[in-house]
Amino acid sequence: MNYLAIFIGGAFGGGLRYLATLVISNTTFPFSTLLINVIGAFLMGICSTYFINYFKAHPNIKKMITTGFIGAFTTYSSLSLDTVVLLENGHFLLASLYLITSMLLGFIFIALGYKKGSKHS
Repeated sequence: MNYLAIFIGGAFGGGLRYLATLVISNTTFPFSTLLINVIGAFLMGICSTYFINYFKAHPNIKKMITTGFIGAFTTYSSLSLDTVVLLENGHFLLASLYLITSMLLGFIFIALGYKKGSKHS
């Protein structure tokens, strides 16, 4: 049953990710991947605190949301590919800025989500 829950969550997360990349325009800087990963970090922070008691009673829903939906919505491989493309195009400063910004904002937003979820759990 875990597999089915993960597949369902992954389908929705991957679909939403694709739609978001269509809506959020990318110029030289990969804004869509950055924004998607920051939103995912915030959601993961909330899920790891606010819904923790609910998830204990419903582990399949936890897997569907965290591993499936958020896992498919966010992606480390896109961040890595975006960085390689920036480097190949000679944008060394932008590639560095992108990596640092992605890591810092990911950390900040997972912490904010965690804190927000802790207040309501």
